[in-house]
Amino acid sequence: MYNDWIEGDYRVFGIHKFNEEECACGNPNCTALGKHPRTANWQHTPDWSDEQIETMELAGHFDSGYGILVKGLLVVDVDARNGGVDSFTKLSQDIPEVLGAGCIVDTGSGEGSKHLFFAVPEDLSLVQSHNDYPGIDFKSSGFVIGEGSKHISGNLYELAVGSPFDIEDAPESLIKLLAKPEYHRASVSGEMVDVSHGDITAMLEYIDPDCDYEDWYRIGMAVHHATGGTGQDLWSDWSAKGAKFTGISSIELRWHSFGKSSNPVTLATLFHHAMAGGWQQSVEFVSDVDFGLVDDAASNEGLPFDISGVDLLRPPGFAGELCDWVNKQCRYPRQHLAVGATLTALGNVCGMRYTDDRDGVTANLFAFCVAGSGTGKEAIQQAIAEIHRAAGIGGATHGAIKSEQEIIRNLIRHQAALYIVDEIGFFLQKVNNARKGGGASYLEGVIGTLMSAYSKAHAFMLLTGDVKEDVKKMLVMELSQANKAVKENEDKEGAYKRRIPQLERALSEIDNGLERPFLSMIGFTTPVTFDGLVTYEAATNGFIGRSLLINERETNPRAARGFKKGKMSDLLKNTLSALYSGGSFNVMGARVEYYGEKVKVLTDPAAVEMLGKALDWIEEQSEFHKEHTGLEAVVRRGYEIMAKISLILAAPEGIRTAEHVRWAFALMKRDIEEKTRLAFANDNEKVNPHKALEARILNRIDKEHGETVNMIARKLRVKESEVLKVLKGMSGVHNKECENKFGKNTTKWYRL
Repeated sequence: MYNDWIEGDYRVFGIHKFNEEECACGNPNCTALGKHPRTANWQHTPDWSDEQIETMELAGHFDSGYGILVKGLLVVDVDARNGGVDSFTKLSQDIPEVLGAGCIVDTGSGEGSKHLFFAVPEDLSLVQSHNDYPGIDFKSSGFVIGEGSKHISGNLYELAVGSPFDIEDAPESLIKLLAKPEYHRASVSGEMVDVSHGDITAMLEYIDPDCDYEDWYRIGMAVHHATGGTGQDLWSDWSAKGAKFTGISSIELRWHSFGKSSNPVTLATLFHHAMAGGWQQSVEFVSDVDFGLVDDAASNEGLPFDISGVDLLRPPGFAGELCDWVNKQCRYPRQHLAVGATLTALGNVCGMRYTDDRDGVTANLFAFCVAGSGTGKEAIQQAIAEIHRAAGIGGATHGAIKSEQEIIRNLIRHQAALYIVDEIGFFLQKVNNARKGGGASYLEGVIGTLMSAYSKAHAFMLLTGDVKEDVKKMLVMELSQANKAVKENEDKEGAYKRRIPQLERALSEIDNGLERPFLSMIGFTTPVTFDGLVTYEAATNGFIGRSLLINERETNPRAARGFKKGKMSDLLKNTLSALYSGGSFNVMGARVEYYGEKVKVLTDPAAVEMLGKALDWIEEQSEFHKEHTGLEAVVRRGYEIMAKISLILAAPEGIRTAEHVRWAFALMKRDIEEKTRLAFANDNEKVNPHKALEARILNRIDKEHGETVNMIARKLRVKESEVLKVLKGMSGVHNKECENKFGKNTTKWYRL
């Protein structure tokens, strides 16, 4: 155990004791259970004398375990939870010598996680991570936990091969692979740039090291990401110039944690802050982006900027990683729904804490996901709920919209009310039917409350007299029950005690209304139920017009063979939790709330220019619809949808870039086209049935998904002859021969 490491001339230090919930360090929010050094200056661990070791043993310093200073060592840290086992298989194929490591420790997390130890010169600078091997940390600094130590899972770190005395020099090919490059490739606004440590140092000179904590932390993450983990000294030297600098230990702890979390903050963050301080770009951009047509984002004709390379099935940045995970939850491919789920859930996670610096929008969304019955919507709904739980906001998740009073109660119990509603189309049908029959007061109250809460995320939501009095009565009753339970010692788990201050706050502020309510809704329905609801009135005045519309056109998807749900990695979980809680991970059971000052996501100059051009385009399109369809309100709301989506994409990085705006614009453009087509078709079915049928057909096909004449006719419930007649007279569509799922030739129609 640790004595062998000491005899091998390696430095060790004690770890704080811990249990499943808390660390003996005294910080109730400690996030380093089982890995928290007992001394703050562990990086300067000396060569202990026998007397010092004996004293530490008697004091219990090594009771839970010990850390090994990574000095003169290269530790290949394989993390099974984040894909490290597959990456290690690839690494061992690329560099077979790694399999000959003289000392290997199996970590307590199991499933193939392990540490492989090699010797390297102490002054050798190596990268900490490599893009080809996700889930592996290559540690040449920091520390690792030694064998015999207790893991948070309850298992022990165990020696699998050799001992500290058997550690041999790292293979030359591995050293070459990890050699610190003169230049690093990094992404800025979707393009690749080569930067050196000198370039990054120059940028940092234009940024105040005494900036606020969140900016300082993000700049560290950006430097880590841009340098592959080799730029700690750059962040440290820059930080040391500020009056707030607290010492190298604060840098060390945070720097090594960056490699253990999904780091969505890139060079763009550093780039933005440096330019704001007066830095002038001196690096050369080399574009690696293929702008060939990927998806049916649209033709670029008449658009304010190029969107031909936008893949609407793959959001940029961290949202794309999260979307990949959602897709892995689905036995049946539901890629469009996965995008809608990702945007809504990520908006819920970051929405109470973040806003943007330009329009002040919030990240809550209304979204309708339209897909065929029995095609796997349930998997998407479960994925959203799991994202909420991972972030710590599961308590604010609801599965149905019942009454106006219940919505208010939900917004009192938590600041947020996050609705995941199956068969939302039936609810909207009830609203429409009630209106036609003259009995819509109850349902209209629900719709009005949803829309009011949705738009008050920055303000107070006033309550009507009757609703206020009903809610007061319920709060008083619940408060009385909670006080009684505490007084009579019936609150064994402390739930009532935690609830009492929430109820008291709600009662004290009920006359002012609800402070900054955060309400979102994602509803799932079928085309048969939903399409007919998108009338002129619903599109222009109702909350359908304010919502993001996601269509999954394939109604008979093939199940993935050998399907197995993908687990959410700790990287994703940690990032989601940090986005909601601002770095405090102990949020289980707490009220879902944030009343502090919102963090402003900055917008870089290129994105500002694109947003202005997008607004000009929206106003032009609104004028066109004002003259031809009367649906200009749908188009005008497109800007808010685009601003919200680009904020959601940018929040994890802290900087809104041209890439975020471009993707959000492409999705917004498709959204308003589909909503205006549906509304036009429903309102012109009698006066202009030919044009109405054209609009319906265009909402059934796209460039990737085609349909036969027979299938279109069946779905739209019209004659095949009428469909064929309209298709042959339409521009922007074509047919082609292809094989169906059973290997038979068929003719399908697609959009150009």
